[in-house]
Amino acid sequence: MIANVGFLLLLLALACAAYASAMALLSVWRQQPAWLASAHRAAVLTWPLVSLACLALIVLLVTDHFEIAYVASVSGRSMPLYLKITALWAGQSGSLLFWAWLMATFSGAALLRNWDRDRALLPYVIAVMMVTLGFFLGLVVSYENPFVRLWQGLSGESVTAMIQPAAMLAFVPPDGQGLNPLLRHPGMVLHPPMLYAPSPWRRWRRAGPTTSGSASPAAGRWSGGCFCHSA
Repeated sequence: MIANVGFLLLLLALACAAYASAMALLSVWRQQPAWLASAHRAAVLTWPLVSLACLALIVLLVTDHFEIAYVASVSGRSMPLYLKITALWAGQSGSLLFWAWLMATFSGAALLRNWDRDRALLPYVIAVMMVTLGFFLGLVVSYENPFVRLWQGLSGESVTAMIQPAAMLAFVPPDGQGLNPLLRHPGMVLHPPMLYAPSPWRRWRRAGPTTSGSASPAAGRWSGGCFCHSA
């Protein structure tokens, strides 16, 4: 149930990102301020949706739901609580989700700033941030989904899927593989957040209006650099 909710939240966040980017650009084309306001609200909504999806995965990790493939691959019953929580970014699926959460966080912070003096730039900022966020959410939803379950066939083969495949039964390992010993060091626990945070932080700083009231650098220039760094 929790995994289904987490996956649904990611789908909703992806839909909001797509809607926000499209409506932001259409608001410029059709000169519709109401469409821009709608895009702004949808873009801000991505943060609570992705945050709840991250929380759902953390709950699955902490409560030892080993029927979830990601939990079984990075967690174990003997792990202390803090390692189970930080296992959120111990694998590729969780790292992509964590990175999407950081982008949604700093995008939301940028969009909640006062844009009265640079209103003309806001549609392009929303579009670029939401396209970038949507790209990573699309990867998480379609290719690196951390909420897929383990299923086992009658002959013993195992597969991962959100929905039960034909002739497959739910498979729950008695214990997970545990965290890679190299990742148990406190330095490695803190390394991913410290590595990921600077790029969206620069993005947030450059997205907002400057203190002098002039427009910040073009959205394409700063977002392209952030996208390359994150990739």
